[in-house]
Amino acid sequence: MITEYRGLKLDQFQIEAIEAINNGLSVIVSAPTGTGKTLVADYLVEKTIIEGRRIIYTAPIKALSNQKFKDFVKLFGHDNVGIMTGDVVVNPTAPLLNMTTEIFRNQVITNDEHLNTISYVIFEEIHWLNDEDRGTVWEESIILAPPHIKILGLSATIANARELTDWIGTIRQESITLV
Repeated sequence: MITEYRGLKLDQFQIEAIEAINNGLSVIVSAPTGTGKTLVADYLVEKTIIEGRRIIYTAPIKALSNQKFKDFVKLFGHDNVGIMTGDVVVNPTAPLLNMTTEIFRNQVITNDEHLNTISYVIFEEIHWLNDEDRGTVWEESIILAPPHIKILGLSATIANARELTDWIGTIRQESITLV
């Protein structure tokens, strides 16, 4: 069992999330802001790159996609990181591809062939699923994503985390770990 990552001692929820990831499971992480949800995402991205697989990181807004792109380039290098937003496409065949959730949804709706090479999708701020105006984007993304793609959902503000996790598990017909 991993108890440290990048020189940091892991909290119990991080240990549980990473253990589930190492077992190939989808995971929803519901933890307060500033407690280390991003560390779980960083671990998954690094693990995926090392294993020679591909991963998508989604964010609800372009500004966050752009910021995460810069952060990930610092961590993993230009060759390993790409971005696709409405107006920017950089290194779209990279192992890690940052995009808005709308771009990912459009890819699953059109059954984009590059999805065959993706092992995980990270949904930053997965609580947007409950948004009255844009929640359908997350719904469609989760429902239509190919079954081989596992999910890491991150949020500090999921009011109904157990219900959300159970719904995703039912829709995707897989076991989802909630931490």
